[in-house]
Amino acid sequence: MTHHHPPPPLEAKLVILGAQSVGKTTLVHRFVHQTYIPPSKAQSTVGASFLTTRVTDPETATTIRLQIWDTAGQERFRSLSKLYYRGANAAILCYDVTSRRSFEEMGRWLGELREAVGTEDMVLHVVGTKSDVVAEKPGKREVTFERCIGYVAEQLYPGSAAVTPGLGSPNSNRSSGFWGQEQIWDCCHEISAKDGEGIEEVFRVITRKLVEQHAQRQEKIKLMEAATPMIERVEGWEWEFSARGWG
Repeated sequence: MTHHHPPPPLEAKLVILGAQSVGKTTLVHRFVHQTYIPPSKAQSTVGASFLTTRVTDPETATTIRLQIWDTAGQERFRSLSKLYYRGANAAILCYDVTSRRSFEEMGRWLGELREAVGTEDMVLHVVGTKSDVVAEKPGKREVTFERCIGYVAEQLYPGSAAVTPGLGSPNSNRSSGFWGQEQIWDCCHEISAKDGEGIEEVFRVITRKLVEQHAQRQEKIKLMEAATPMIERVEGWEWEFSARGWG
């Protein structure tokens, strides 16, 4: 009888960044503790807060111990926050869908992230918070979901084709999973920490990408290890030919 053992567990570091009061801490607590912290009771993060949780990729049954660093959004902590970016495997860049200013400030955060650790091999998602507010009062929306899609296409995939302008957003307006270019659709989300909508999807996609990245790295290592004996043999032959005067 064949026993299928689950893949070995992985570890990954995830940083949450964005302007002050966009709801980074409430996002993290909703996911990790399944609780909602009302804005009136939320305390400003000093430097960064650290939480850990275990997530499982349903496709591979791989478990990841996720180290979540919730960084401060206040201006006076920005230089300190950069220290927490180091070694990050993934990042969630947050803005408030009811605040155009918080969206426009994302460029500074993304620039600091790229300067500190680079983002070429990082899993990076852009998340609009407080979607429950605009669900109740649409007039409070200051950032359209289409604008988020365009931002990701421009900043993360500048070589991709432009998003088709006539396409409409999903009815829930929470996720870009039903439209847009394939390589960018799953990087954009609108979520609500109050009702929890969209949050599980964010972390599900990030977990899947982290597992895929790990598998790709392991495959590269195997290919390099397999190629090493051949390289050593070729170099050995070259040395022998040179010693005999054949080179």
